[in-house]
Amino acid sequence: MARTTQITREALVDAGVRLVLEKGLETLNARSLAAQAGCSIQPVFRNFGSMENLRAAVFRGLDAAYQSFIGARIDKADYLFTISLAHIALAQAQKNLFQAMFLTDEFGARTVEEIVQSSWNRETIDCTAAQYGLSLHNAEAVYRDVRFYAFGIALGVYAGTVVLEPEEAGALLRRAIQRFAGLPEETRGALT
Repeated sequence: MARTTQITREALVDAGVRLVLEKGLETLNARSLAAQAGCSIQPVFRNFGSMENLRAAVFRGLDAAYQSFIGARIDKADYLFTISLAHIALAQAQKNLFQAMFLTDEFGARTVEEIVQSSWNRETIDCTAAQYGLSLHNAEAVYRDVRFYAFGIALGVYAGTVVLEPEEAGALLRRAIQRFAGLPEETRGALT
């Protein structure tokens, strides 16, 4: 009797992440995952028990892919600019990952204040305060305004209604940061 290969949870999560990145979140189901992993659907349910558990595990894998993509593009000396530009690049280069991370309710809804006060955004705000000589309160306001400005650009890029070269996106972000931070004109010119 031939020995069957055990399909691990990790292999299924990796297959689920690849499936979503390649074909989109709407394709994530037991059959398509099994096909991607090269197995029947039994290992899917044996390892996860339900599609909800599998989906949660795949989203943790997608979050890791997102963190890796963004993290590779951040320069903490220019944190607000580089993290904002990275999100626009994500919308352009990894549409399915952008959709999964920002256009679903998988992570729940948050108010603007909850977003600003989220622990994962505090480092950006602290660096923004230091870089531009702003109070923490003003840095929070600049972060908030630039974040939503950048996500507006990212949504247009994602939808294909805005076509931008990286330099254009960078110039838009620089001007927005300068204006939202209330930098004097002579400083604005030096940063463009």
